This record gives sequence, C-alpha cells and structure tokens, in this order.
Amino acid sequence: MKQTIYILTFLILSGCGQTNSEQNSSIALDTLVDQIADTTFSHSNHTAKLSTEEYRKQFLSGFEKATLYKLTETIMSDFNGDGFLDKAIYKKDNESSGIIIIHGKTNEQVKIGFGKQFAHMTEFNWVDYWGLVQDKETSETTFTEDGDVLDSKTVKLKNPSIALGEDEVGGGLITYRNGKYEWIHQTC
Repeated sequence: MKQTIYILTFLILSGCGQTNSEQNSSIALDTLVDQIADTTFSHSNHTAKLSTEEYRKQFLSGFEKATLYKLTETIMSDFNGDGFLDKAIYKKDNESSGIIIIHGKTNEQVKIGFGKQFAHMTEFNWVDYWGLVQDKETSETTFTEDGDVLDSKTVKLKNPSIALGEDEVGGGLITYRNGKYEWIHQTC
C-alpha cells in the first residue's frame, strides 16, 4: 500500500510543467490517489483505527482549539468558569449513560443524561468519541417545530466545552452558560 502511494506521489510531483494532455493525465492520477486515500483497508486493525481517529478529528477540525479524547479518558478544564479545574467523565452502565462533571472548587457532581432529560436526550449511548473545545464561539444548528433543519446561528462560548460525536452522524457541545450546562446542537 505504501509503495503504491509513493509511486503515485512521485508521478504526480514529476508531472509539474507538463503540457495540457499530460496535465489531464496528472488530474486523473490525482483522482486515483484521492480514491486510494479514502479507502479503508481491513488488513490491519491499526489502519482501521487511524481512519476512525482521522474521521473524528475532522469533526473537531471546525474549531480553532480542540483536542480529541478517548471515551475512557477524563477531560479536565474549567467548564463552569470559576477558576478551578473541573473533571468530565463519560460513563456507560448497561442501559444508562451520561457525562459526570465534578467541579474542582466544590467537588459537586453534575450528572448529564443517565435517564434524565437534557435538551432532547436522556442517554448518551450514541456517543462514539468526545473532546475538549476551547474556542470562544461556534455555530448551532436550529430546527423548525417539526424537527426539520432551519438554519444555523453563531453562539458565544465563555468557557471550555465538551464535544460529543457519533461516527458518520456528528454531534454537539455541552457548555456552561447562564448558570447551567446547555446543549449546542451542531449537526442534522
């Protein structure tokens, strides 16, 4: 596989300054390289994991400052803006799942999900990955009363936010605003 990519890369790079017919061949070669790069090969679990990780990083690429975490990792940041580090833990028990945020100053535990209504959700079983977003603004998808996508609007973020996503679907952010944690929907 690596040899194929190296050969194709060499052919593309060596094609600089060619005539139009040679450039057309180079364009076709570019398309072939893109198709090869987009293909997931199942000969190695390592390759499949990298493809999944790269896809997940793309979800976060719309942010200027974002970090991807494994669901088993604790995310630490000042989520509520009180100047103390807080911890966020993703927890999944049989049929129940959610996010536990432990405030560093008070040791208060805020449970989001676990069967209790949070925005339009009660569980977070759908979450495949999560991350930390430290941007100061983002976009929020808005919907009609019937649930159809209406538009998107810019939303200000005062504190670091927790990004949650489902592979090939997307997700949104949990952020602390107006004295409570809120959901910012970011996909259809």
